[in-house]
Amino acid sequence: MAKGPLEGIRVFFIGSTWAGPMCAALLSDMGAEVIRQETHARIDAYRYLRSSDMTNPEGGPLFQDLNRNALSVALNMSQPKARELARAIIRISDVLLENNAPTLLRGWGLDYPEVKESNPTIIMASMSGFGQNGPLALDRAYGPPLSSLSGIAALIGYEGEDPVGELYAYNDPVAGVTTFFAIMAALHYRAKTGKGQYIDLSQWEAGSALLGKEIMDYTMNGRVAACRGNRSMWMAPHGCYPCRGEDKWITIACATEEEWRALCIITGNPQWMEDDRFADLNSRLKNGEEVDKLITEWTSAHTDYEAMEILQGAGVAALPVLTMAEMFTDPHALEEEYLVHVPHPYEPGAHSYNTPWKLSETPGGISRHAPILGEHSEYVLCELCGIPKDEFAKLVDEKVVW
Repeated sequence: MAKGPLEGIRVFFIGSTWAGPMCAALLSDMGAEVIRQETHARIDAYRYLRSSDMTNPEGGPLFQDLNRNALSVALNMSQPKARELARAIIRISDVLLENNAPTLLRGWGLDYPEVKESNPTIIMASMSGFGQNGPLALDRAYGPPLSSLSGIAALIGYEGEDPVGELYAYNDPVAGVTTFFAIMAALHYRAKTGKGQYIDLSQWEAGSALLGKEIMDYTMNGRVAACRGNRSMWMAPHGCYPCRGEDKWITIACATEEEWRALCIITGNPQWMEDDRFADLNSRLKNGEEVDKLITEWTSAHTDYEAMEILQGAGVAALPVLTMAEMFTDPHALEEEYLVHVPHPYEPGAHSYNTPWKLSETPGGISRHAPILGEHSEYVLCELCGIPKDEFAKLVDEKVVW
């Protein structure tokens, strides 16, 4: 892996599933050394999720993807000795990252006031469902319900129909990216002042922050946003249209009158520009079904890539709807290395998504596969924390390190 801008920064991560590992992955991609606490007593569910072998904790593709570059130290935190080992790791770390219920680390004596005692410059980031305080702070939270509270789920559905919600825990990766940037800001502050700080991240608020347009529209105009399908309030046409071939689609969006006219001309339909139903944006929004029907007649006669090349050549935003399999063959995705080969001991052909930003001088990247559970316990505890190897062996026998 090329040198990353966070080289020399050490992150201790206590958490699981998606939100926390997403943040940790971005930090490690940028060069930070990420050590994540795990235990056989309670294995991260993502080690099994979507695995073809539910008996193998190393077979989960999502775990492998999200935990690339990380080191794994196996600490059974139900034992007091393990918590002391965690404190030893915190003392040599720059960042403590956790995504748990607010009561968990408090119960272990690892809340911010405690860890600050042993490491005054530590930056601690807590990612909980609702933040550390308030009437909902201790309520149980998962991704899809958080999307409901955030207002996102109310917008997902067909126009004029009830919301269908979402399948994925969208707030999780949003919170992960948001926390990553909060940690970067805290590191910048510490570089200037020498002081650490505490970051209290609410995954609910992180999701709501994405709805700026809808929030402003309500506060300024009193309009409550509802399901619109693929329709936009600011673009027309704006949708997903079928193409020639089995289950092939293309997305098309026109943001300006110039783009709309270019679409009419390049598709061989200049008469659309003279039709009063499509005279301007408001007219096209009112007659969205007619617009979609006409465009569908044109797209259905072309393959997705043909339609893209024709429309893009005229300056119209149009892109195929790619499946995951097609991502592996798309020429642009291949050249830009959207997906990279990260061989894993249990899955030599494994791939992972690449970093979405590329820094010219310190690009960072993916240096290694996701860790085997407890793979780096001896390195972290003996080499980094200075625990004698005979004492380490005793901790393993006692299942403190496990």
